[in-house]
Amino acid sequence: MEDLFNEIERGLNAKVYHLSLGMALCIPDICAALQSEDGQTSGRKYKDWYSEYVGDKISMTADDCYYFRCSFLHQGSTRHKNSRYDRVIFIEPNPRVVMHNNIIDNVLNIDIEIFCQEIINAACTWLEHIKDDNTFRNNHQHSFRRYPNGLEPFIVGVPVYG
Repeated sequence: MEDLFNEIERGLNAKVYHLSLGMALCIPDICAALQSEDGQTSGRKYKDWYSEYVGDKISMTADDCYYFRCSFLHQGSTRHKNSRYDRVIFIEPNPRVVMHNNIIDNVLNIDIEIFCQEIINAACTWLEHIKDDNTFRNNHQHSFRRYPNGLEPFIVGVPVYG
């Protein structure tokens, strides 16, 4: 999990905001699946995880974030028919002014770096709570991760994701 968080942060530092946002939006799904008995996620599980760990740190409710996630990841859109906002926009970090958690003409604007960091912080808190849970441990052993020295017997000596 820490590798994922670090990659999102490296993406933010490299100003690869689209990719960082996409992966940050996946974190509630990944965490919900890892703590689930069947190892699967769902819209309800995503929203429950978000409500518990992100809560009201961002102006997006669990529903808002889930709808945005669906439209962004599946349609490449910033609008969802069930959203309470006409649109959600993310602002790149600006050293002169921070525009975050504002609603202008029913358009929610969020600082992309703050959003991604809040999701990562929530996941770190969650991970600290769940790390010794047997369901989590069983699911985590099968999760996608980076193997810095390869994955025997398939590929050895070079980093592998799998």
